[in-house]
Amino acid sequence: MSTSGTFNFGSAINDQFIIDAYERCGILPDLITAEQIQSAQRSCNLLFSEWINRGLNLWTITQENLNLNANQNAYTLPFPTSDILEATIRSSQRNLGGTAFSSAGGVAQNAFDNNANTACTQVAPNGYISYNYGANVQYAIQMVGIQSNATLVYTLVAEYSPDNINWTTSVAIPAQTFTQGMNLWFVVPVPTNAQYFRVRETGGATLNVQELYFNTVLLDIPITRISRSEYIFLPQKNQTGRPTSFWVDRTINPVIYLWPTPTAQYNNMFYTRVQLIQDIGSLTNNPYIPQRFYEAFAAGIASKLALKYMPDRFDVLKQEAELAFNIAAVEDTERVPMRIYGDYTQGWSRA
Repeated sequence: MSTSGTFNFGSAINDQFIIDAYERCGILPDLITAEQIQSAQRSCNLLFSEWINRGLNLWTITQENLNLNANQNAYTLPFPTSDILEATIRSSQRNLGGTAFSSAGGVAQNAFDNNANTACTQVAPNGYISYNYGANVQYAIQMVGIQSNATLVYTLVAEYSPDNINWTTSVAIPAQTFTQGMNLWFVVPVPTNAQYFRVRETGGATLNVQELYFNTVLLDIPITRISRSEYIFLPQKNQTGRPTSFWVDRTINPVIYLWPTPTAQYNNMFYTRVQLIQDIGSLTNNPYIPQRFYEAFAAGIASKLALKYMPDRFDVLKQEAELAFNIAAVEDTERVPMRIYGDYTQGWSRA
């Protein structure tokens, strides 16, 4: 038996889906006008907006860390967020007692003194700040936290070493803005025991760091979602402590409200969010969908185009689109045993 040995259809571009959709409408490719291409692009984006409302699309789910500030209970969620699925308050342990070092000037110990009024301000770009826990002392770092002393763009790698000579990357941190005084946390995918740890700039910036955290003993404590009414009825919304519940105000730019308002020791929330589906952009782009939804995508475009250009085919193509989407949606699930659990704040539910 001879097969292609390739899986290139998984990288199909938008143009192919639009042409196929017009063919389903009875419009041949050489008859498609520029205006009809633009119309199809709009239909693609409207279809993606519709899918967000038709259930959970697994490929749009991401796990994030939200940095919490003491005495602040409201946080605008990252764009583009549609909703929050679940959340925990994440805590970790900072291990000190070692020796700090800066490769490019500044006082290295200032980055480990629990004092935001001091900083390790380097004088040359692409430096690093390291920490030596001492002979025969090793930790498996699970989270790295960086609190900048100025609003700067850093491109970082966190690294570990057994001997201060051979270094291995534990987490790569792509270029992003570090806002002055705000601690950003990054999870280490594979914590490894080592004596030396460091954060190194690789994008040409000069490090200016208030506090640097190499933390262990990561612990997640679930918090419960409450409704708008439940949040409104809370008598003391600014009560401080460990957050136990949250409300998501699903405005155009959703905002999450925590209760109680976090104190300084509760500085991180780990959560799962649903993102919007990316628009199609250029005709040569790949659609932001997995291959298992390709048929649903093509059928959905055809249905919307038929409504505009071939209304006599609309009913049939609409039924085909519904069938294709339902088949894909039923498959787009997690295969786990059914569990029934009690949520004593909101009655009984099934997951």
